[in-house]
Amino acid sequence: MGTPFAWRKPTVVASSQTSIIESREAQKTFRERVSRFVTQSSFESTDTLELQRNIGQRLMRESRFLKDPNFQKASNADLQLLAEMYDQYYFGGSLLPWARSYGLDFRWSSRMTRAGGKTTRTVTVNRHTGARETHYEIALSSTLLFQTFRDMSRPIKVTGIECGNRLEAMQRVMEHEMIHLTEMLVWEDSCCAANRFQGIAYRLFRHTEHRHELITPRERAAAEFNVRVGSRVCFQLEGKQFQGIVNRITRRATVLVKDPTGERYSDGQHYRKYYVPITLLRLAN
Repeated sequence: MGTPFAWRKPTVVASSQTSIIESREAQKTFRERVSRFVTQSSFESTDTLELQRNIGQRLMRESRFLKDPNFQKASNADLQLLAEMYDQYYFGGSLLPWARSYGLDFRWSSRMTRAGGKTTRTVTVNRHTGARETHYEIALSSTLLFQTFRDMSRPIKVTGIECGNRLEAMQRVMEHEMIHLTEMLVWEDSCCAANRFQGIAYRLFRHTEHRHELITPRERAAAEFNVRVGSRVCFQLEGKQFQGIVNRITRRATVLVKDPTGERYSDGQHYRKYYVPITLLRLAN
């Protein structure tokens, strides 16, 4: 798809005030063009489906690891490749070079157990020059994506769209995060519950929601082991038997065990925290 703009990082001569001003003007002009594109452009459902299908098929052809829609392995490079394809198809290859002119990374996160993806904008001040430095990062949850489409069977929706495999779910999450990145670049902030975000998401990708229904560790713990937040459980550690209450479930369960030397909680009792793999927990009688 052709787009009416193209980002080229300006060459700035530090000693030339004119060059600095021209650079700022070029960035302002480009920002305005991207803003108009994402707030005014709209794709028909059939065109969106075709673009999404083409991107998914191309990713499997070019990726080293993603050779099946329910791939078992992926790398950070696959996330970058997928984002580059969306940039090429939707933004004419202009968005990511703009983000990279500041700093941009992609990574998988095993610690994200609730959010399917996360885009962050970090601004720091250089201690030597006093200049503000901005960096962007897009992370997708390996925990959620890889434990979905595995052994638990139920309909999976991401951004309101039913996904038939891991690749489709990955694409929906990346689409969502690309909107966050775009908003951060143009307006410096982004909120997926806001009307602006949801309007862009629908017009470009036909998203109807800003949430996911990927299988979480909490859901898996309940389905496989009948363990939930609030469950009274027992477990063994270094030959000792402990009993406590499940306070949180992520990759492991946080179990609170009564201990007079532990931290005091709102119920007036003292507890010590233990982080226990779900497989080691048993429901207490």
